[in-house]
Amino acid sequence: MGEKEDKYLQRFGEKLEALKKASGLSYRKIAANCNVEHSDIKRYVDGKINPTLLTIIDLAKGLGVEPKELLDVQWNDLD
Repeated sequence: MGEKEDKYLQRFGEKLEALKKASGLSYRKIAANCNVEHSDIKRYVDGKINPTLLTIIDLAKGLGVEPKELLDVQWNDLD
């Protein structure tokens, strides 16, 4: 992946972390609420792996939010 893609993953991870903190849930509790391993959730937060659409839907379910909330970030300033 290139630098631009890394920034996108980092921005997604920041949003995921913010929603995690707002929910008060641990990685393990989020994982228990959905079909994503807690260690993978941490990797998404760190921007290490690229989530699929189905993973975004699962993460949203685990957090108790709509999937669009995970993608509701400022993307334009990353170009």
